[in-house]
Amino acid sequence: MLFTFIVLTIILFFKLKVKKKNKENLDQQIIRLSEESKKISENLENIKEENTKILNDNSRVIELAKNETQLKENERSLKLEINSLNNTIVELNSNKETSDKNLLEIKEQLSLYQPILDLANIGFFEEPEYLYETSERFKAEIKTIREEQKELIKKNQAISIPNQINITDDKTYVKRILSGQAKLMLKAFNTECDALMNLVKPSNYAKILERINKTATDLEKSSVALKCSFELDYIKLKYTECELQYQFKLKQEEERTEQALIREQIREEQKLIKEYERAIAESEKEERIYRAALEKVRGELNNADESQKTELKQKIEILEMQLKEAEAKGLRAKSLAEQTKKGHVYIISNIGSFGENVYKIGLTRRLDPSERVKELSGASVPFPFDVHAIIYNNDAPALETQLHKAFSHMRVNKINKRKEFFNVHLDEIKNKIIEITGNEEDFKMTALAENYYESLKLTS
Repeated sequence: MLFTFIVLTIILFFKLKVKKKNKENLDQQIIRLSEESKKISENLENIKEENTKILNDNSRVIELAKNETQLKENERSLKLEINSLNNTIVELNSNKETSDKNLLEIKEQLSLYQPILDLANIGFFEEPEYLYETSERFKAEIKTIREEQKELIKKNQAISIPNQINITDDKTYVKRILSGQAKLMLKAFNTECDALMNLVKPSNYAKILERINKTATDLEKSSVALKCSFELDYIKLKYTECELQYQFKLKQEEERTEQALIREQIREEQKLIKEYERAIAESEKEERIYRAALEKVRGELNNADESQKTELKQKIEILEMQLKEAEAKGLRAKSLAEQTKKGHVYIISNIGSFGENVYKIGLTRRLDPSERVKELSGASVPFPFDVHAIIYNNDAPALETQLHKAFSHMRVNKINKRKEFFNVHLDEIKNKIIEITGNEEDFKMTALAENYYESLKLTS
């Protein structure tokens, strides 16, 4: 019985122990399952997120699939556009080559500096508007212009050269080539311009400007491959220098002419003084002779009988009249000597020497103006001059100046103002003199030209 109790007790103990152990295992399982459940929940959330992403990606794929056709169409359009642009580029390159050829042809025909050639019109002026009053002032201004040219050269502003051209990849070498070309162009251009400006004169001024322009144009054509060209400011300075050289030489000639005219006037004045002195001396001599003769005749009259008195009185009357004429002649010579503006304006022609409708309008202050005409008809011309009018005037120089000014555009020699020949109708000269003086002057309208016409008869 005890044994049985013991056995039962032992069995019961083991059962309790097993139950306890099972309970512990169950708790552990519950904890483990809870942890696994938690992990499963987390995995489930991750799976949901992945599913969401997959769904989104699928939506995009579906969208892309929907736009695939449109994208392919766009791709085809772009390829067509690219092909069209490539064709256009090829065409433009071809056109560029053609345009370059045409440009060279045009440069062969047209001047690069045609607008500047407007300056050439100055060469056709009868008398330019002088920039300065004296030739020395022109020389100083020419020097200033040349200094401005030198300054442009120093600053590399006389020739335009490109930064780079496709010759070689060596930029230093390319720069040396372009710099050397610019120096050659400047040297050639300046040398030619200096030579041309030494030749400039009124008769060739316009042609010199054209030559300067042609020189610059030719040099640019020779450098077209290197794209070198003259700067417009530098060319303008050369044109300005040419204009100054032209006016300088014209002013020099005018000053020489003025000096020659002054010397001629001095010689003429000396002649006039001698002529006046001679006329005064002659009149004084005549006065002395007539006074002495009067005294003698009057003395004879006192001692004469009645038959002689009548004859002596007539002699006295004649001598008194001659004395008055001598006195008047002396007074006239003295008056002319004191008033040098008084003189004669003469209108003469020489058909045999200069042709028809060419007249000389001159001035003389000599007592006998025909002496001046005889001088002009000397050995320097083949035939003598015909006198159409000799007009006495209290201000003869002013009258002559007005006539010269009125017919200045008809001068035969437009440069030398001492050559007083005008290609004009005689009627125009006569009408202008009447307009100025208000007097109807006596004109011989027909030129006799006897020697000339007789010479024609002998040669026919």
